Amino acid sequence: MSQTQTSPSGIAGSERGVALIIVLLLLAVMSGLATGLAVNGQVEIAMATNETYYAGARAAAEAGANRARAAIIADTSTNLLAGADGAVDAANPAAAVNVDNGRIDFRLTGGPIYALGTTGQYTYTLQIFDDDDPSLYTTPLTAAQLDEMGGPGAATEDGTGYINTNERLVLQATGFGPSGTTVRVRRILSSRDTSVPAAPNPPPAPVNAAIIVDGNLQISGNPNISGSNGSVQANGNLVVNGSPSISQNAFATGTYTATGNPRIGGSSGGGQPTVTVPTVNAADYQYLATHILTAAGQVILVSTGLPVTGTGWAFSGGGWLLNNTSATAGTYYAEGNVTVSGNTNGPAPGNNDALALSIIATGSISVTGNPVFTPHNTALYQFITDGDLKLAGNVDLDPTTVEGQSLVRNQLQISGNPDIRGRIIVKNLPTVSPATDHVVSSVVSGSPTVTYNGSFPGLTPPAPPSAPPTTVY
Repeated sequence: MSQTQTSPSGIAGSERGVALIIVLLLLAVMSGLATGLAVNGQVEIAMATNETYYAGARAAAEAGANRARAAIIADTSTNLLAGADGAVDAANPAAAVNVDNGRIDFRLTGGPIYALGTTGQYTYTLQIFDDDDPSLYTTPLTAAQLDEMGGPGAATEDGTGYINTNERLVLQATGFGPSGTTVRVRRILSSRDTSVPAAPNPPPAPVNAAIIVDGNLQISGNPNISGSNGSVQANGNLVVNGSPSISQNAFATGTYTATGNPRIGGSSGGGQPTVTVPTVNAADYQYLATHILTAAGQVILVSTGLPVTGTGWAFSGGGWLLNNTSATAGTYYAEGNVTVSGNTNGPAPGNNDALALSIIATGSISVTGNPVFTPHNTALYQFITDGDLKLAGNVDLDPTTVEGQSLVRNQLQISGNPDIRGRIIVKNLPTVSPATDHVVSSVVSGSPTVTYNGSFPGLTPPAPPSAPPTTVY
């Protein structure tokens, strides 16, 4: 019987064929990996390049928005929606007067396409829109949305983008970079209301006294109320005890009670006619402010509408505190309670130089320590408060030169040794939170000096300035 045998050379050839296939497969896999790595590297490079272009275009847009913001703050008269010519033809969108609508190029240089840097690789454009402009929205605004955009008490927005009824606009800055990169940045522009509220206009009063309280008043200790108008008037009961000195009259519409050794230079007694005391609202006098001390803890410079630092004021416990040797002169409108302590003076503290500083507060005002103040505003208001006014320590309200006046909605407390030149008018309403309740009834005690020579006619405050003709955006 014959038998078939396998040749060793045939086995070797078969193994060599398998090895070749494996090598080819490995080469294919490695080639694929190399190709993938190369492609991935190209994608990463492209992504990095795109991010660079985006960052540059975004920076251009932000730079444009900031530049436009500065130009807008500097322009307090132009209706920016109407452009340089100030004209808008809402009935005819194609009218020539509408070409410059929303353009602020006339307030800048180098436009309307502005370059960021010197290479010109990144640029930006600027445009102002009414906040109901249809081009800002992918779907038309509904009637309910337009009505809501008008706001309480304001007319409904018309949805055309030509008529601004709610004093709110949109600034759009568009940044451009290489390869068609485009970034839009939008900012809301809200107008700051510069309409000036009418100052209180009470009927003229025949009494022009140093201290006038629309209620009860107690004077005790050793106060010295002097000057040609150094009188006190209480539209309630007046209690005088101790050894006070009042150079003129001491009158009350209710009872008059005197004990101890008071020295009254003029007449005194109860049952006198009531003196009309104006209502005190701090907000009525905000037009005098150079700075706003906000309830959020910022100090805003009114002339620019921007926050400032270094004024000497600190926000603490929801109220405002001044406890520095030096501070920035100004008339400060404070949203909340105010506390002044320490030795705040003017430019030369060593000489007790007076600092021109006035405070208007929606809360109470407490002044202690040794500050030396003189009224900052031309109306000569020193303090106006919707709460109580507390003066203690050695407060010096410029006793040698300028007479100021203070208005108090609630009650007055004077103690210690303050030196005050001018008059104080107290409405005597109940203290309502969040104002600090320093005292429930008006009291003058200790050894203060109040000097008043009648600088102010009756109780009529000076008229405020006229309202500006246009809105400041």
